Amino acid sequence: MLRAFICLVIGAGVTAAQDPLTDARDSNGLLASSTARGPSGSEITIYKRVVVYFLERNIEHQWGHLLVRTFVYLQQAYEFAEEMDVALWGNFTYSSSPMNARNFSFESGFSGDLRYQYVLQHSLQDIIDLDYRPFATRDPVFAYAHDFGVVSAASVRYSIGSVQQPIVRYLASQGVVPLQPWWSQCYGDIHQMISFHFNDFEQTQTLASRFESRLKADVDQYYSANLATVHSNSTPGRLPPYANSSQGYNGTDDAGNQYVFNPSSGYGFLDRQNFSGVAIPDVQEAEAYYSIVALSTRQIMGAYTLVVPPSSGAGSESSSDAAEPLMFQKEISSNGNVNTVDVMYPAMPFFLYANPDLLRYTMEPLYQNQEGGFYPNDYSMHDLGTHFPNATGHVEGNDEYMPVEESGNMILMSYAYYKFTSDTAYLRLHYRKLQQFASYLIEFSLTPGNQLSTDDFAGQLVNQTNLAIKGIVGLAAMAEIASLTDHAEEAANYSSTATSFYQQWETFAIAPDGTHTLLSYQWRSSYSLLYNTYPALLLNLSIIPDSLHEMQSSFYPSVSQMFGVPLDNRHSYTKSDESLWTAATCSPETRRLFVNGLGYWLNVTSTDRPFTDLFETVGEGGYPVSPTSIALSARPVAGGHFSLLALEKGRQVFGR
Repeated sequence: MLRAFICLVIGAGVTAAQDPLTDARDSNGLLASSTARGPSGSEITIYKRVVVYFLERNIEHQWGHLLVRTFVYLQQAYEFAEEMDVALWGNFTYSSSPMNARNFSFESGFSGDLRYQYVLQHSLQDIIDLDYRPFATRDPVFAYAHDFGVVSAASVRYSIGSVQQPIVRYLASQGVVPLQPWWSQCYGDIHQMISFHFNDFEQTQTLASRFESRLKADVDQYYSANLATVHSNSTPGRLPPYANSSQGYNGTDDAGNQYVFNPSSGYGFLDRQNFSGVAIPDVQEAEAYYSIVALSTRQIMGAYTLVVPPSSGAGSESSSDAAEPLMFQKEISSNGNVNTVDVMYPAMPFFLYANPDLLRYTMEPLYQNQEGGFYPNDYSMHDLGTHFPNATGHVEGNDEYMPVEESGNMILMSYAYYKFTSDTAYLRLHYRKLQQFASYLIEFSLTPGNQLSTDDFAGQLVNQTNLAIKGIVGLAAMAEIASLTDHAEEAANYSSTATSFYQQWETFAIAPDGTHTLLSYQWRSSYSLLYNTYPALLLNLSIIPDSLHEMQSSFYPSVSQMFGVPLDNRHSYTKSDESLWTAATCSPETRRLFVNGLGYWLNVTSTDRPFTDLFETVGEGGYPVSPTSIALSARPVAGGHFSLLALEKGRQVFGR
C-alpha cells in the first residue's frame, strides 16, 4: 500500500498579481498524489489530517454537492483579536471531495484514535467529535481518507483556509465599522466561496504556472539586457560548502576573475589584486535572482487581505466605492501594525512589476484616514493601526515617529503608481495631501532631526544621510507631480529646492576621502547602504548623478562579507530588500556581489523560519543576536527583491 506525499500547494497570493479576486479567497489549494511502484499498479490510499492542538476548538463537518467542508472554531471567539499571530475569531476550514476514490471517509477526534483506526481499517468512520477541549488535551484532528484500490496513480485535492467575517475593523466617517472580506461580494457566503475555490483549482494552477513562466522570462530578459548569464531551465547543482570550508585557496570564477578565499578572515571571497570583495563564484546570478523572487512572491501577498470598503467612504477626497476593494497589510513578525507605510514602501517594486493597482488599493485607506481629518500631524502617518486587523488609525497622532521617512514614502509611492499607470487623476485627487507632505520635507529633510528610519531596529540617529536623500528624491518626485497636475509655479519651486538640497547634501554626506557616503553627516568613519537613491533610478528622476552611483558601487566591495554587504558600520547584519534596492543602483559586477550573496545565503544557511529580511552577513548567516535578538520572517518587504524586475518593466513602460 502506497502512502501519498504532498507535491503541490497552490496559493491565492501567487495568482493575485493577475487576478485580485483569487487573493480575495481566503483559501489555498493542496494536491496530494501517489504513483504505483510497478506497471501492474498498486493499492493506493491517501490519508490527510490537520492538527488543531493550539487553541480550544470545535469541529463541524458539512456535506454539500459531494464536497465535505470542515470548520474549526473557538468556543469563545474574540472578534478582531489575535494571539501568537492566530486569529481568535472566524473559522479554519478544510475541505475535500471523493474525487475518483472507491471509498471516501472522514472523521474528527483525538489524533491517537484516528491514527489507530486508519492503520487497522485504512478508512475512517464518518463521525464528528463535537467536544471542545483546552490546549494540549487529547489534541483534536480532522482527517480525510481516500481509498482508490489498485491503480497506477491517484491524487486528491484539498482546500485549506482561515476565514474571518468580518475581517477588518476600520475607522470611517460613520465611526468604527466592521469590513467584510472582498470574496463576500464576489462569491456569496462561505460555503459558496469554498466550493468555488475547490472547483477552480485547475484555473488557479494555470494562472500560477503562467505567472511562473512570466517570472522566468522576465528574469531572462533583464539579464540578457544587462550583460550577465541568462537563466536556464536546468536544475542548479548543489553549491559548494564554502562557509564550512576550513582551508583557504586561490581560484578563478566562471567569469574569469581570480580570487582568494580565506575562511578564517570572515570576509568571503576577495579580489587577488586589491582584496576587495567579489561575488561568490560558481553561482549563476540569474539563477540566484530567480530563486529569490520565486520564493518571495507568495510571502509578499500572504500579508495582505482585500476587503469591501465602507458604503459611504471615509469622508475623504477619495472616491472609494464597492466597485473596487481596499487592501490591508499586516506587518508580520515585527509588531503587527496595519498598512505600515515603511513596509509598503520597500515592497513597492513587486506591485509595480506585478499589478500597480494593488499598490493603490493599499494606499487608499491611508489617504482616506488622513484626508478625512483623523490624523493631526503635518507629516504622513506611520501606520493605520497598532495591530492588525484594527485599522482604527491614530487620532491623537501618537504613532511611531518617522516623519521624514513616511512623508517621502507616500510621495514616492504615489508618483510610482502614476509612472506605471499614467493615472494623472490619482495625483490630482490627492494633491493637497501630497503638497502637505512635501512642505514638511522642505522644512525638515535636508538635516533630519533625531528620529527613526525604516530600519527602526537600529535605533534613532540624527542627520541620517540615507533618510535625507529620501526627502530630496521625494521633492524631485513632487516637482513632477505638481507639473502633471498643472501647478507650474509649485513644480519649479520643488525642483529648485530638490536641486539645491542635493548640492548641499553632497557636501554633508560624502566622506572626506571622497570614496563613499556616510551613515550620518557627523560620523566621519561610518558608511551605510544608500538604498534610497533607487527610486530616482526607477522613476527616471534626474536628481541623482551617475557619479554618485558609480562611487558607491566601487565602495561596497571593500566592506562586503560572505553573505552580502552589512546595512551599515554599526552591525554585521543586513537587510535583503534594501540590499537588492542597492544592487539595482550598482554596476553589474557589484550587483552580482549582492545577488549572489543573498542567493547563496538562501541555499546554505539553516535559519528555521520563512524567508527573513534581516540576517548576519558573517558566521553562519543566522538571525542577529546583538545588541538584541531579532528573528524577522515572512514579511512583505520581500517585495523589494523585485527591484531589478521593476526597473526592467519601467524601461518597457516609460523608457529611460
